[in-house]
Order: sequence, then structure tokens, then C-alpha cells
Amino acid sequence: MPVVVRQRILVAWVLAASLGMSSPTVADDQKHVSGVITDHTTQGELMMQTDESSSLTVVVNDSTSVQRSRKILRSEKLNVDVLKPGLRVRVDGTYESPGIFVARRIIVTTEDLRTARAIEGGLVTTGNRLDQQGAQIAATTSALHATNARIGSLDEYTVIHSMTVYFANGKADIAPKYRTQLEEFAAQVKGVRGSVVQVQAYASAVGSQALNQQLTRRRADAVTAVLQQSGITPTDMAVPAAMGTTGQVATNQTAEGQAQNRRAVVTLLQNKGVVGK
Repeated sequence: MPVVVRQRILVAWVLAASLGMSSPTVADDQKHVSGVITDHTTQGELMMQTDESSSLTVVVNDSTSVQRSRKILRSEKLNVDVLKPGLRVRVDGTYESPGIFVARRIIVTTEDLRTARAIEGGLVTTGNRLDQQGAQIAATTSALHATNARIGSLDEYTVIHSMTVYFANGKADIAPKYRTQLEEFAAQVKGVRGSVVQVQAYASAVGSQALNQQLTRRRADAVTAVLQQSGITPTDMAVPAAMGTTGQVATNQTAEGQAQNRRAVVTLLQNKGVVGK
């Protein structure tokens, strides 16, 4: 075989081998998830409720790019400060483990940013949200006082409909059957004038108070996210209430009783003034 031909064959073989060992293995590892941010951890990570109703920890580091998508212009880079609870996002990256996702790029839309700001505005106005885990007990007391005051004024409203979502032990994931019920609940809200939707989440009295308070906040946020994704606007909802271990409806001495206490109650209220009562 001529030397020139052998050299060409060798070069072709080297190129084919290098192409076969390059990008596919990296590309196959790249995934994307979509959902709503529900919380920040003390390590600066994000807690997200995915569209598949699972909870996911999203790791944001210095190499993570945050972008606002645009239909015509190029995507706009944003500061990580926009990543707040209530914001719907798409995250591109890789799984470090089944429950931890390392973000390479986070994409948001202008509409979702506006919705998240509206939610944040409502939370700041009421002052019932917990901002720091270190002040958990004091914040819990303040939140419960405000919730009790809100419950005390319920005589101004008529209860139209109520439903309960139950959770697994230590979880805030919403089972498919409850997601369907929440979507049906949201459809009923659209036809009621002067209505407001109230979400109150509870935990069984097992474990520490601080842990249960954080867990009920995640449950309240998860239920609220499904309702908003189903068409209920933030202005039609009361601030989600994390009730901790208050309002126990069954004994915690049995597994069945604990299961009944792990819940979120969703109530549709109508202002009596709207219907002339």
C-alpha cells in the first residue's frame, strides 16, 4: 500500500476515534427540569417543586448562568438575586444525586418574573413569612399570631368549598390524585365572585418544632404552586400559612393518627359583602 494512502487512512482513523470519545458522553449527562422555587437553604441552594410534583435541591454556584428568555432578542443575563420563592424556572444541568441537581443555566420568562414579584410583594406586606432559620421559634410565634387574627375575621366570609391534601412522613410532595383535585378546585374558583383561597399546612407532632415548621412551609408552598399553575392568581390567594404542629386532628400515638395530621387544608372563601350578606 502506498505511504500516502496509509497516512490518509491513519488520519481518518484518529479523527473517527476522537469524535467517538468526545461530546456524546457529556451531552447525555445534561438534563433539564422545570418547576417553581419554593425556598432557599442556608447554603444558598434552591428548593424547587418540579412539574412532576417532586422536591428537588438545586445547587447554584459561580458558574451558573441566570437568563431571561426573549422571543426576538437574545437572552438577557440576570443576577441570581431574582431567584426567589414563587418564581417558575427551567434549569439545565446535571444530577449529582436523585434529589440534588447542579445548575449550569437557569432560564426565566418576563411573565414568571412578574408573578414572582407579585407573590413576594404579598409576603412582604403581611410580614408572616419566615426568613431565617436561626430565628425560627420567634418567627413561628409571630406567624401564628397573625394567622389567628386572620382566622378570627373569617366571619366576614362564607366557606364555599374545602379540600384536604395529605402528605407522606417528612415529605412535601403532592401525590397525583391530589394534584388532580387541586386543578379541579382551581377551576371552581374562577366562577366565584369576591373569592379568596386560603392554604393552611400542618405536620404531625413528631420531631422538632423547627423542623416541622419548615416542613409545613414547604407543604403550603407546594400546594400554592399547583393552584397558581392551574390559573389562580396571587391576588386571589391569602398568604400560605405554615401552621407547624398546631391544629392536630388525631392522636400522634398511632401511624394512622399521624397520617391524618400531615395535611394541607385548602378553603375557598367568598366575601359576604359581594353577595349582599
